[in-house]
Amino acid sequence: MIKLYFASLFFLCSAAIGFAADWPQWQGPDRNSSSKEDSLLQQWPDGGPSLAWRVDGLGGGDSAPAVADGKLLGMSNRDGKEIVWARSENDGQELWFTSLGDAIDQRVPQSKEGPGCTPAVDGDRLYVIGMSGRVACLNAEDGRIVWQRSLVDDFGGVLPMWSYRESPLVDGDQVICTPGASDAMIVALNKLTGETIWKSQMPGESAEAPADAQSDRPSRPEPPSREAPPQRGSAPEISGTENAELFQSEHWGMTGFAYKVPNGNYLAKLYFAETYNGITDAGQRVFAFDVEGREFKDFDIWAKAGGPRKAYVESVPVEVTDGELNITFTRQIENPAIKAIEIVSQGDGATTTEAIRINAGRATPWTDAKGQVWLADQGFADGQTNPGTFNFAGGRPGGFGGGRGGFGGGRGGFGGFGGRGGARSGAAYSSAIAIDFEGQRQYVQLTAKSLIGVSAADGTLLWQYDAPANAMGINCSTPIFQDGLLFAASAYGAGGGAVKLVKDAGGEITAEEVYFTTRMQNHHGGMIVVDGCLYGANGGNGGGVMSCLDFQTGDLLWRDRKGPKGSLLLADGRLYLRGEDDGEMLLIEPSRDGLVERGRFDQPDRSSAKAWAHPIVANGKLYIRDQGLLLCYDVQAE
Repeated sequence: MIKLYFASLFFLCSAAIGFAADWPQWQGPDRNSSSKEDSLLQQWPDGGPSLAWRVDGLGGGDSAPAVADGKLLGMSNRDGKEIVWARSENDGQELWFTSLGDAIDQRVPQSKEGPGCTPAVDGDRLYVIGMSGRVACLNAEDGRIVWQRSLVDDFGGVLPMWSYRESPLVDGDQVICTPGASDAMIVALNKLTGETIWKSQMPGESAEAPADAQSDRPSRPEPPSREAPPQRGSAPEISGTENAELFQSEHWGMTGFAYKVPNGNYLAKLYFAETYNGITDAGQRVFAFDVEGREFKDFDIWAKAGGPRKAYVESVPVEVTDGELNITFTRQIENPAIKAIEIVSQGDGATTTEAIRINAGRATPWTDAKGQVWLADQGFADGQTNPGTFNFAGGRPGGFGGGRGGFGGGRGGFGGFGGRGGARSGAAYSSAIAIDFEGQRQYVQLTAKSLIGVSAADGTLLWQYDAPANAMGINCSTPIFQDGLLFAASAYGAGGGAVKLVKDAGGEITAEEVYFTTRMQNHHGGMIVVDGCLYGANGGNGGGVMSCLDFQTGDLLWRDRKGPKGSLLLADGRLYLRGEDDGEMLLIEPSRDGLVERGRFDQPDRSSAKAWAHPIVANGKLYIRDQGLLLCYDVQAE
């Protein structure tokens, strides 16, 4: 249903979005995370560039602002409402704000603070997509709503687990957005009236609601065989144990564990196994833990167990003197993860005779083959649980649910448990781009299942490529089209794939894979191509590392942990990298030979939330958003 808010629809449209130095939409003027600025600082002074101004009170959210015609425009949740706001480019003072309605109560914790959409500014109008799927056109001068649509109510879209996060694309007379419905995967709306121009159908697919989950990084066990899919609930193959079911679930990302016991001597047994297919070698998950003063540093499950899906038990004798057994966990590389904890009394004053057994990640108690009762997940501080039972599977090429032809993989695998077959249908969290190929305009989008291209004229599906979509459908990064190649990537054990579009004599278009790599499992910080090199962070929720690949071949040129996982932009020959954990800003000179740092500074007054709002550069200024705080730095060279 179209809601029009004023009668007159005549206004002067600009032929192109914004001015040359503005940042009028998601990822900048050309939607490729690149600024058209020049004469910017090539080296930052100690402590970083000077702070021009700062304002607080934006409200919650990860929406990076757009900059156009002297205004910054963005979205937030404020006082229970989802709002669009405009602020002065000169001093950050609020010019107007408009409520789109009640803010939704997202059911999972990450990014609950507010919307992630960057407005698209076109002439004197701007376009936004809210977390619940509201699509709105507003007057950029005063914030009046021109029209509204709903991706859910009007097109049958299914709300993704982390809500809608897409930033709309304005192309010609069309506003492009992704409801994710089977008969309306992508839609084109008339930018003046909001009327539907076309709906893109995905043959053979139906939109599905995302499964309930507390984690967006599940373990991905190998199947017992490739001849037939394992039954849901089957125990994964774990060597070195007679109790494989114990290793089916896990708790990860925790900072501590505490359990009340009588004072005395105990044997604390910690059960580990590396079952996450995003970990492919030793050194990729390293953490530390301390059991009642007994320290274990640089603990590497893969190295300790001798490989993946192998049980390892660390037995630690301890004495409890304060009525509580305590364990602390500290991430070094990737999140700590554990399968179970067993606390066994050793006598010597302890009154407890029954061992305490806790199966990490398990939702309910259960009894093993020996008659031992394992309690449900409890006692952990922070982190998240993964109940296992083959809810998801996927990972490295050739593996169970691998992105490239493994069991259920995106390129000819069995289907149903990973890769394309295992992902739900519907919208993901990426934003579409427009490209021209062989004289035809098309829109390219990374959905929950596939990278797809549809005709800009009528929405016809032209081609699809499944490998970059991970098994969970949590695909966030915007595709890249450069030097004749399309590249898309996701995290959670998937990776990135480059394709070349080919048109046959009959006019059919296919996407031919040039390469696929697990060296660019880009989560949501984005990727940039500079002088034939692909830059981006490789890694998921547990952290990542700045990496550089040859864009034409996919070969790894370098990776450097001095560059944290974060979001990127390019301006005047320099990469701007914002780390998602600490919010630090780095200035990097692009190079095939290694990370060349040209400056670094820490953001003041950092919030406790992840720094997921991308930095932007416009008109000689660097803008950084941290939830309700907006910072403006002067990066213009003198």
